[in-house]
Amino acid sequence: MPAGGEGELTVTVGMKVSPEPEQEEAILDLMRRYRDALNYSVRAIITTKALSLSKAHRLLYKELRERYGLSARVAQDCYREAIAIAKSWLRKPKRGDTPTVRRLSMWLTHELGYRVKGGYVELAVGYRLRIIGWDRRYDDFPNREARLVFREGEFTLYVYKRVPRPALRSFYISRRSPRSSSRQSRPWSFEAGAL
Repeated sequence: MPAGGEGELTVTVGMKVSPEPEQEEAILDLMRRYRDALNYSVRAIITTKALSLSKAHRLLYKELRERYGLSARVAQDCYREAIAIAKSWLRKPKRGDTPTVRRLSMWLTHELGYRVKGGYVELAVGYRLRIIGWDRRYDDFPNREARLVFREGEFTLYVYKRVPRPALRSFYISRRSPRSSSRQSRPWSFEAGAL
């Protein structure tokens, strides 16, 4: 999953999107198949300990394409996400039941799984979703991975972006002196490594 690099932060920009009316049921069907394929992939990866991309590809790619009818790009995104879920679960010292995904969401790789063009989001499988609204402050920064989520009857695309880390500034903290009621201002400054 995305993580901020040195001097960068990862921000998530939520975009409300709406599919074309004739495509809504097809997108929901794709998301259901993706969820089922993801749960199958997580169980298979945990059982066989296939935690690398090459092992997971050999184990799952053909099955995801044939059994669940996923496109090539969506199948790859599916087993990538399954590896991340399996690794996270295997790292826990007190593991509960095998993880199960219940919500409808899809992991999408930028330019390969989705692209944003002219007020629309185009999915690699040929569907288009109209962008209703989003926070435009981060438009100048490149898009990275994204997650398409269906919750409470609405579609939202969460796009990850890397932005420069803001510089820390010094500031004043006002405090009361222990022996008097007068206020004193004392400058405090923090360096980037001090926090």
